[in-house]
Order: sequence, then C-alpha cells, then structure tokens
Amino acid sequence: MRLPETLKLVAKTYHRYRWHIVLLAVLGMVSAILEGIGITVVIPLLSFFLGGTPPVDFISKAVQGMFAFFSVPFTFRYLLGFILLLFLLRAVTMIAFGYIRGRISADFLYIESQELLRRTLGASWPFLLKQKIGTLQNTLVRDIQCSASLLGIIAQILQSFGGFAMYLIIAINISPSITFWTIGGGAFLMFFARPLIVKSRRVGEQLVKVEKAYAHFLSEHIIGMKSVKAAGVEEAALQNGKEELGSQRALSLRLALIRSLGASIFQPFTLLFVVVLFALTSRSPDFSIVAFIAALYLIQKIFTYLESGQNALHSFSEIVPYANNLALFKKTSDEYREVKVSGDKPLVFDDELAFQKVSFAYDVDVPTLTNISFVLKRGTTMGLIGPSGAGKTTVADLLLRLFEPTSGTITLDGEPIQNISMNEWRQYIGYVSQDVFLLNASIAENIRFYSPDVTDADIEQAARQANIYDFIVSQPQGFETTVGDRGVLLSGGQRQRIVLARALAKKPRLLILDEATSALDADSERLIQEAIRALHGSVTVFVIAHRLSTIEAVDTLLVIEGGQLTEMGSPEELRGNPASYFAKYHGPTAA
Repeated sequence: MRLPETLKLVAKTYHRYRWHIVLLAVLGMVSAILEGIGITVVIPLLSFFLGGTPPVDFISKAVQGMFAFFSVPFTFRYLLGFILLLFLLRAVTMIAFGYIRGRISADFLYIESQELLRRTLGASWPFLLKQKIGTLQNTLVRDIQCSASLLGIIAQILQSFGGFAMYLIIAINISPSITFWTIGGGAFLMFFARPLIVKSRRVGEQLVKVEKAYAHFLSEHIIGMKSVKAAGVEEAALQNGKEELGSQRALSLRLALIRSLGASIFQPFTLLFVVVLFALTSRSPDFSIVAFIAALYLIQKIFTYLESGQNALHSFSEIVPYANNLALFKKTSDEYREVKVSGDKPLVFDDELAFQKVSFAYDVDVPTLTNISFVLKRGTTMGLIGPSGAGKTTVADLLLRLFEPTSGTITLDGEPIQNISMNEWRQYIGYVSQDVFLLNASIAENIRFYSPDVTDADIEQAARQANIYDFIVSQPQGFETTVGDRGVLLSGGQRQRIVLARALAKKPRLLILDEATSALDADSERLIQEAIRALHGSVTVFVIAHRLSTIEAVDTLLVIEGGQLTEMGSPEELRGNPASYFAKYHGPTAA
C-alpha cells in the first residue's frame, strides 16, 4: 500500500477521532516546550555556581524579562522554583496525554467492535455462508484490537516528531552550529531506517494472512474435536497446526529482527556523534561548557524522539494491514448487507402460503430449484422429502427469507411476502434445524433467546408443548439449569426439544423443521413427534425429513428430486404408487 493510500485509510478509519488526535499532538508539543524551556533555564541556573557569563540566548533572556515584569528576583532560589513549576506542568500535561490516548483507544475498541458486530449480523446469508469461521472471528477480534492500538501508535508518532521539532528549536536557540550537525545526523539515520520500515510493512501484511489462516484452522478443529479424536488423527491435525504456527513464528521473528536492527543503531550512533561533535566545537572561541552540556541533553532527547518515532513507524507499518483488512470487511459487508424490506402489509396468515413457480440458483448457470409450486394451508402439516442435494433446505431458507427467489413468487394469503416487514416475518416464523445452536446459559435463557417479550409463562408453556417440561423440573435448578457449551451437558434429544420450545415460545404462525429428528434416538424422536402432532390445527408446520416416522402423519407430502417437484399428495396416496420416490424408499418393503 502506497503512502497516499495509507494516509487516506487512516483518515477514513479514525475520522471521528481527528480532534482527539489533534489535541494529543498539541499536548505532546506543549510537553516538549515546557521541558525544553526548563532545560534552557538550567543554563543560567548553573551559571550562578560556575561564575560564567550570563546567557544571551533568546529563551533565557525572555525568562529573565518575565521575572523582571513580575518583580521577582532573578536568583537561584526563584529560578529553581520556576524550573520545578515547569516540570510539574509538564507532568500534568503528560497525565492528560496518557488519559486521552487511553480514552480514544478504549472508545474505538468499543464502537468499532459494536459496529462490526452489527454489520456481521446484518449481512446477507449468502455472504455469511462464504465466510470462514476463523477468519471472521479474527476480523471481529484481532483486527479491531490491532486497529485500536494503531491510534496509540499515531499519537506516539505525533508526540515523537512534535517533540523532535520542539527540541530542535530549543537546540537552535542554545547553539545553532551544534543543531546543524544534529539535523544532519538525524537525516542520515532516518534515511538508513526507511528500507526497514518498508520491509516491516510487507512482513506485517504476510503475518495478517498467516494469523487468519491459523484462526480458521483453530475454529474448525475446536468445533470438530470429537470427529478428530474419533478418527484418531490428532497427530496429523497437530502437524498441520504446527506448520501454521511455524509460519507465524518465522514472520514474527523477522519483524523482531527488523525492529532490533532499527533500534540498535541509535545508541552507538548517538555516542559517536557526541564525541565527534565535541571535537568539532570545543576549539571554538565562543565555546561554553554549560551550553554544551545543555546541548548534549537536547541531542540525547532529539535522538530519543527520533528512535521513538522510528519504532512507532515500524509498529505503524506492521499494524496498518489490520486496519486495511477492517476497512475491506466493512466495505464488503455493506455491499452484501441484508435488505430488510420495511413493507407496509401486516403478517396475516388466515388461509394459505403458496410457492408460485419459484426458482432459485446459487450460481446463475446451476439452478438449485426449478418452477416449484405448492400451497400450504393454514393449520396443516406439510412434509418435504427427497435425496440429499435435491434442494430441500433451500426451500426452508426461502421460507425464512434468507434467500430471495431467482424467479417466481412466494405469497401469504395472496400477498407477496416481500411486502411484509422482514422483522415481523421472522418474529412469527419458528425454525428448528438438525444443527442445534444453544448458548452456554440457562435453559430459560435458551428458550427466551434474546426475545424480551417472551414471559416466564410463555417459556413454561413452550416447554410443555415441546415435551421437555418434565425433564426440566426434575433438575435441581429447574429452568435455571446451565446447558454447557453448545449444550454438551444435555442429550441430543433434550437439546433438540429445548430448541423446539424456543421456536414455540414465539407463538409462531409457521413452524419449520429441517431434519430436526434425523440424528435422534427413537424415544427422543417419539417425544418430538408427539409435540408436532399436538400442534396440528393451531400451528402450520413444514417438515423436512428422511425418516418415514417423521412424515407419516403429515397432511400433504412433497417430493423434490434434482431441484424439481416430482410428487405431491398424502403419504397414503404416494405409497399407493409403486413408481413414486416415497413408495420406493419409504414403503413397507423398504422399512
């Protein structure tokens, strides 16, 4: 990334903090001015002891004039008090600098984390489907943290080079010739350090990619830990992880070496510079040992600020890729933001939900669904079966409005569902999938699931409807029982029934079950089937399943093959046709 692009990125990322950064720069310069004046005034202070001639530099004469204006004797005691006051004011300035610097970093972390979480949750489902879990998590955590630290680095750069400029001015006031040589030495150092800064940025960009790759590896293997252990491939997985970590280690070492090379040249160069400077200036007729000592201190401060500035530039180059990645994610998530149609039509489900020649394709050239048409009557139960990859889950996703049809229309009581508010639609749609998602929280919190309108009475009623109430009240803590991470403290059937209770607690107009019982034992499946049958007539249910027992009691059964609706009717009607998919795979002979 070139310098203009980098500056544009920084300006855009930290736009709301521009005045804070300006204030930091001012405080940094004020701090340097106070210390510089204090050091300059030390020269007349030492003159009282050494008996030298009074200083004639501008700052010392200005201080002496100020003392005279306020009728304060220009003596050792009052001069010492003045210097102490200057350094006390500098300390207060540095405290304010540190607080403001910490404040804007904390605010950035809070606001940006909140903003990125909002953008992620508000992104469209097709976009989220393509994201790697580890990469996304790294963006939401690591990139934001590093970008927040970049604010501190920017403040450090401003403070360092602002301090450098102020001390340079003070040094010119004391000794222009010494300052001239110091400027030359500083320019030589910065010229030497520039390739290292460019190199650190390139290595930093590589490190960002490697960190994201390892974060994705880690997320995948933590989620799939049971499969890894069951397959006995821990060592192979460990080897892959070691390779990722090895790349990360190598790049980190390269960055450390670059930083060390940059920092190591300052101290020996400064010492050598002072020796040469003394040799060049000590033979001058107007040479003053007091002024030279003060100039030495200023030189030390100038090179300290140069070193600090260079280190900050190295850190800046390393961290900029994180901010760049953050900006790219914001841009991409905005492009794929889920459009939640406000809609002016209420959600009314008095008669039927209909698919009218609905087609859908993830890829334009490869259709997933083609001309699907069916009618789901209110209060009935409809089943959907078909081979894997036929498009069953896509139908559910269209009902959830996670996708929009490529062509065709989905209507509710004759009204296109796009005319209904997305928020209201999802509020009244219950969804239970095969992949159970539970929070590491209480059973009550998992059933309520961020819905403050769901009361304790609603939770209890939903638990009864889902046939999980008796189990819950048998626990020592009842509804306050913690389910563990991803519900590991519960059986598969218990987890599934809690999620069913979650869906029912919303009092849905339509309940969608996507392979909700495929991984359950017979007893757990029976309990869920009893719950579904009890809903008949009061809740409209759409069931996607493989097992005969799951769909044998539905009112209407659909069969999808190759993205097309090939059969429709009651289970008895389809079973009576020997050529049907249902009869072949779910008839008496296939049991």
